[in-house]
Amino acid sequence: MRILSMKNAFMAVVLAVCTAGVCSAQVLLYDTFADGSRVETNLPTESAVWVGTPGSVTMGTGSLAYAQSTGSQKLWTYFAANGSPVSLEVGQQLIATIGFTPRQTLYDVTSKNFRFGLFNDLTNDQLLSDTNSDSGGTGNPWEDSTGYAVHFPLSSGPSGSNASVGKRIPNLTTSLLGSGSAYPGITSGGDKFTVTLDTLYTLTLVLDYQAANQMEVTFSIADATGVISTNSILDDGTFGGYDTGVYTNFDQLFFRFSKAEGTADVIDFNSIKVELIPEPATLALLGLGALVSLRKRR
Repeated sequence: MRILSMKNAFMAVVLAVCTAGVCSAQVLLYDTFADGSRVETNLPTESAVWVGTPGSVTMGTGSLAYAQSTGSQKLWTYFAANGSPVSLEVGQQLIATIGFTPRQTLYDVTSKNFRFGLFNDLTNDQLLSDTNSDSGGTGNPWEDSTGYAVHFPLSSGPSGSNASVGKRIPNLTTSLLGSGSAYPGITSGGDKFTVTLDTLYTLTLVLDYQAANQMEVTFSIADATGVISTNSILDDGTFGGYDTGVYTNFDQLFFRFSKAEGTADVIDFNSIKVELIPEPATLALLGLGALVSLRKRR
């Protein structure tokens, strides 16, 4: 009976901790473009979105529609204050979730022209202006940025491909996502997939910091029926043959579209969300600590 009562006490503590909000994710950014604007930052409800060609962007209530072309386009935002990146601890996850709809025209291609990732610039301030540069503009500030990214096509089929997930090695190129050479060891996997016009898709990139030398990076794309393709890599700190350790600091979500062919004539974003998931063990430790305290009082 004593064991049972202690167990009940532990469960009561766990319930109390969850009720207090410790169990839930910390939302770093959740921008739905509800005000039809992209220039304000008021974390976590909105963050300014910067682009390569402002004239290609059309804002509406709940929509950031970015027209593609024969050249590359860029889009980025920040989910942490300048100089204060999110720093993952072992057991935590960082999850980026993006909702978008391809519009006007799709193409039957295998080229992986749709690219995005989570990054951190180690030595420079955040770039808070529209700049049509793969390297962050004057001085190539993004050359030493670290992060993880995914490359994939938006194909109408039947030549659809799968996704490639990789780790960016700093100082191999100046470009953040424009060159595959910055991603040695980038790995293709998962089911080949195709998409259709005017259909809402959800992209998810999960960084799961499992151990001091173990970061699992998982990409998935889903429609209303569920996940249609997923791929993951495990970085042990030497992924791609470079001993850089695993990356744990992040503040930037960056997109690069090589051209309309391989993406769509228009990429219509309706939401950008970034969440920090606390370590599951934290809850147990909190509960255990309270339980030990309770037991001592007895």
